[in-house]
Amino acid sequence: MKAKVLGMIVGAFVAFAPSVSFAAGLPVPVEGSSTLQAEGVVKSVDRAKHSVTVRDAQGGEASFEVTEKGSIDRIRQGEKVHVRMTRNAMISVLRNADGQAAPAAVTSQNGQANPEQNVNAQVQAVDHATGVVALKGPNGPVFHIQGRVPAQMANLTPGMQVMVAFAPQVSVAVAPAQ
Repeated sequence: MKAKVLGMIVGAFVAFAPSVSFAAGLPVPVEGSSTLQAEGVVKSVDRAKHSVTVRDAQGGEASFEVTEKGSIDRIRQGEKVHVRMTRNAMISVLRNADGQAAPAAVTSQNGQANPEQNVNAQVQAVDHATGVVALKGPNGPVFHIQGRVPAQMANLTPGMQVMVAFAPQVSVAVAPAQ
């Protein structure tokens, strides 16, 4: 009984916490997803392991564990394919555009930070109509995150320093190129 009541109290705090932090002027973490797409030629297919190795136009090779059901069955060696990788991300503001620090902690579902999945970045642009934010990573590449709720991207402005926590699971689909 005590555990059930405690669970209800914790649940109420978790549900209420985003509105409290927003009311206090702190940016609320924003959920989104990152999608990478590429084309190449299939070098090999391992149906037992559900994986495919693809060679791109520059000769680089990458192997992917295909997570989308049924898509591996349509793939043949030597065929030109389109690879689509999607993974969830959480954007938390570290510093506002004016340099003020925002107390934000990025942790995994088990409450532990996962540095291999985290990327520091700077907000370059925000498309409020589509909910897409352009972020510049530490080594210079610009990448994009599509917000789950585009209106939440209004809290992000160019110049902000953010931490992007990527989910460890990647959804990979491979399909014949059109």
